[in-house]
Amino acid sequence: MEDENTVKDEKTLTLIIQPRVIDHLGIKMYQKPVDVISEFVANAWDADSEIVEITLEKDTITVKDGGCGMTFEECQTHYLTVARDRRKETGKEHSSEKSRPILGRKGIGKFAGFGIAKIITINTTSKETGEKTIFEMDINSIIEHDSRNKAKKNIKVVDYSSTNEERKKTHGTIVTLKEVNIDVSTNAINEFKSELSRRFLLPQFYDDFTVKINAEDLPKSFNDDMEFVFPRDLTVEEKEKFPNVKNWDDNGWAVESFQNFDIRWRIGFYEDTIKVEELRGISIFAKGKLAQKPFFFDLTGGISGQNALEYMTGQMRMDFIDEGDKDLISTERQRINLQGSIGKSIKEWGIDKIKKFGDIWKKRRSEKRLHELEDKLEGFSERLNKLPPTERSTVKSVLLKIANFDRISKKNFQEWCNDILTSWEKGRLKGLITKMSQMTSPDEQIFTEMLLEADVLTALNIAESVKTKILAIGELKLRVKNKQLENKVRDFIYEHPWIIHPKWESFKKERSVENLIKDIGLKHLCTDAFNGRVDLILSSGTQLLLVEFIRPGLEIDTDHINRINMYVTDIRNRLNKETGNSFRTIDTAYLITDNYKDIELIHSLIKDLEQKNIYVLTWNTLIEQAIKQWIDYLDLLKSRNYDDQRIKDL
Repeated sequence: MEDENTVKDEKTLTLIIQPRVIDHLGIKMYQKPVDVISEFVANAWDADSEIVEITLEKDTITVKDGGCGMTFEECQTHYLTVARDRRKETGKEHSSEKSRPILGRKGIGKFAGFGIAKIITINTTSKETGEKTIFEMDINSIIEHDSRNKAKKNIKVVDYSSTNEERKKTHGTIVTLKEVNIDVSTNAINEFKSELSRRFLLPQFYDDFTVKINAEDLPKSFNDDMEFVFPRDLTVEEKEKFPNVKNWDDNGWAVESFQNFDIRWRIGFYEDTIKVEELRGISIFAKGKLAQKPFFFDLTGGISGQNALEYMTGQMRMDFIDEGDKDLISTERQRINLQGSIGKSIKEWGIDKIKKFGDIWKKRRSEKRLHELEDKLEGFSERLNKLPPTERSTVKSVLLKIANFDRISKKNFQEWCNDILTSWEKGRLKGLITKMSQMTSPDEQIFTEMLLEADVLTALNIAESVKTKILAIGELKLRVKNKQLENKVRDFIYEHPWIIHPKWESFKKERSVENLIKDIGLKHLCTDAFNGRVDLILSSGTQLLLVEFIRPGLEIDTDHINRINMYVTDIRNRLNKETGNSFRTIDTAYLITDNYKDIELIHSLIKDLEQKNIYVLTWNTLIEQAIKQWIDYLDLLKSRNYDDQRIKDL
């Protein structure tokens, strides 16, 4: 129902701004949605709103707050007055109701929406008067006025409702950006949330301010699940390197004195190098809003833990750079000015901190690696103890030195240690390993050469293992060709279960089926057909693999098929009932034969078995498949190490 106090077509608003200024303030400076939305979140904060609700849709973005809103007059004098310095005009650094530090200063962020939208609609209700004003700004209309060199732009008043006591309760502002084009996929929305969370500390410092995107809270901008977090993980000795810190535990922050001001900081180091650019470096915040995107205070060198910069992230709060006459923040709030006297002091202070953090990180990372390696050496102890004392000392020394290299991930660290030990055992790289053990401070270039060689050696070790498997398959092929008894063939496969399939390599030999049946109460299943046993049974965890062989030279018939079907089915049924047994089921069963009659009944029965994971293979197919899968692997290794003669020789 139309409000009785609604007045239309009588109210007018005007934007007075020189031509092309909006183009520079909005379109040129704010071209990422997160930059734009950050400005409206800051406006909501300044308006003493307790919640900001952001809704992202394909062609529309809505930012709703519960702040103090604006009267019609304030829409003209506050919002549509370009470059209004609120703090200077009012003489106040804090908001009127909640005494929040005011973020707005330059009076241009409200036009940021034109960087991504054609139309901006403002729907605002004043908490003071209950007035409701809706007006619309169209960038095409503004540009049209610019083309005619007109500074005065008429703004469309969509709706206006005068003073109303009841309406005061619904105070706040809704900004709608129309005709935008954004990616609203799940990944894009999640990335947007992460980016926006990195722009503000406000939700972390104030319990009465919440930001939601599509009804979900912003994620944390700084997680404590990194490898090292300072000040949390600093020792008493390390804290002595920061004599100006006056509080070490301000909700996870260190509070440090700087020229009669306070700087809060927290620094984190990830276990692996940081891939997301906006995470790598130190972000500076003023009054809870980003003032400087992540950087290293223009550090160019002179840090012992140089690689630390690839792992380092952090946040610092410097409210003083945006107080009083000091304004070190760029218009788009992406960087601070380090050229003036205060800026130069901040730069020197920041570089000093980064160097200290880098030194601590390097020492901590080395110590952690040493502890990890000492633990891992327990797994190598048997192999190391087989070496003569002098050789054991040399190899262990190199393994310990590897811990000092910063760039090696935990996974590669373990792999290379194993490869170096394996290389020594096989008589390879002894000269290079010995040279490295004698170095006081190992050269990373030498180590890089070792890694390149170790990479080939890893392939060589694998290739040798594969070649051994291929030779074993060749021996099986010879046994089948000579039509050896199935017991001898069975025993050979018993020792080499991977011949059936690589996934069976983890399976181990199991007891004869007579003992198995006795243990699980299946004695009644003993039949004349199998004489109470099968040829081969393997186990892995709770799974069983059953294999029955028909002697090379004999053909499969219906009796063989029916017997294995009956036997596997009966065992599975009993295992399903005996839930307390260690084995849960027979996962797969195979019947290996020399050949089978080419008749429809045999083919049909074999197909039925397949539905029960019971497979029939001929000896020839089994051998050919086994050879092919391992030769393909060997060819792959050869193609990846084409220039290495040792691989070629294999």
